[in-house]
Amino acid sequence: MIDSALLAALALSPATAVATPPETGTAPEVSIPAPATEQQAPAQTPASRPAGPALGFGPYPPGWQIDFGPGLLAVPEFPGSRSLRILPIPQLDIRYKNQFFASVQTGIGYNLINTRKFRAGPILRPEFGRTTRDIAVFPGLQRIRFTVEAGGFVAYQPSLFTTVQLEVRQAVSGHNGLLADLSLRRIALLGKWTIGYGGRVRFANAVYFRNYYGVTPAASLTSGLAAYRPGSGVNDVGVSGFVSRRLSPKWNATLFASYNRLVDQAAASPITTSRFGSRNQVSVGAAVSYRFRFN
Repeated sequence: MIDSALLAALALSPATAVATPPETGTAPEVSIPAPATEQQAPAQTPASRPAGPALGFGPYPPGWQIDFGPGLLAVPEFPGSRSLRILPIPQLDIRYKNQFFASVQTGIGYNLINTRKFRAGPILRPEFGRTTRDIAVFPGLQRIRFTVEAGGFVAYQPSLFTTVQLEVRQAVSGHNGLLADLSLRRIALLGKWTIGYGGRVRFANAVYFRNYYGVTPAASLTSGLAAYRPGSGVNDVGVSGFVSRRLSPKWNATLFASYNRLVDQAAASPITTSRFGSRNQVSVGAAVSYRFRFN
C-alpha cells in the first residue's frame, strides 16, 4: 500500500500549496515538490496583488508547466506496518497557471474559486490500496483494490507562502471510505533552494477504518490476530517537509520526508500492535526532474 505513506510525505505538494508542493500513512497527504524558478511570477490580478516590491520569482507558472523525472520512495508496506519498501515513483507534475494541477501522486484538481486568500475546487486522488503481498504476514486479511477518491478542497492563504487547507474525499471503490485532511503548509524560497514544511491531521469514517485496520472473525482464525471492529475517528497526526534545489533553469533535485503517528483506533488495531506493526509511519524519498514550459 503506498497512498497513505506517499500523500503524507508529500503533503506539501506544489500542486495545492501556495508555492509551486507526494499526502501517504494512509498516503501520507505528495506530487514531489517542484521548486519555483526565477522566471515564475505569482498569477494574480493587479487588484489582488499585494503591495510592495515585485518578487524576482514566485509560486505559479505563467502557462503550462510539466515537471518529469525519476524518483524513489521508501514507504510503509501497509498502514500500520513496521517495515518499509522502496518503490520507483515517477515525478510527473502538470500545472496550468494557478488553476489546473495534476500529478501521479496527488491526483487531479482545479481551482474553481481562486482569489488572493481563498481557493476551492474539486479534486481526484489515487489510492493504491493493499495487495495480498503487502499483508502476506497476515493470511486471510482482505486485499484492498486501487481506487480513486473524489472530493473537494477549501484553502485559506493568510500569506503568499502559507496555506491552511481542508480536503474531504470519498473513495468510489476499494476501501469505500470517507476521509478528511486538515493541513498547514509553509514554503520558503531561498535563492536556488525551496524549503517546505507542515503538518496534517487525518479523519476517517468507520468504513475506512474497518477495511484498513479491522479484523473480521474469519480473518482472525487464519491470521492469528484478535477480531477488531473499529469505528470512525482520527487516523493519524503527522509532519512532513522537503528541500529542493534548482540545479539549472530546467533541472531540479528534491529530498523529502514525513512522519505520521497513528492514533486512536488505528493505533489500537491488532495489525498495528502486532510484531509486524508500528504506530510510527515514516516515509522518505528523492527525485530529479526536468521542467517543460509552453503557453
